[in-house]
Amino acid sequence: MKHSIILIALTTLFISCSNDKKTTETSKQASIIKSDLLLTNSAIKPFSGQNNTDTLTILINGKSLLQSTATIKVTNDKGEELLCDTLATTRLLNPEYRTANSALKDAQIRETVSNLFTTDEYLKYFKQKEIASNQIK
Repeated sequence: MKHSIILIALTTLFISCSNDKKTTETSKQASIIKSDLLLTNSAIKPFSGQNNTDTLTILINGKSLLQSTATIKVTNDKGEELLCDTLATTRLLNPEYRTANSALKDAQIRETVSNLFTTDEYLKYFKQKEIASNQIK
């Protein structure tokens, strides 16, 4: 009887230790995938036509804001991609910030991304004529 209880206790201990490692490995892998995404913003706007509701998204990926890329996407209400373009995040800087120090540039890029869809400022980066030519094809 004693041997059975000890055997059950040891089996339970080994199983629980084995499960802990699997959980840790999964969370480490997930954090590696997310590590390059620095900023994101999206909005629903009638971009490809007055009666359409398109989702406009900007994603900033890289090691730092000044050395990263901005991915600009437009998808329609069916989930079809209408536009996907990339550009250097330094192109998001206002002209007066081009000679500023890196901390001010970082702050200005963050502000631009967070406020991008509150005005028509996004039209500088999202090119409607490309969507029109893609719909003709």
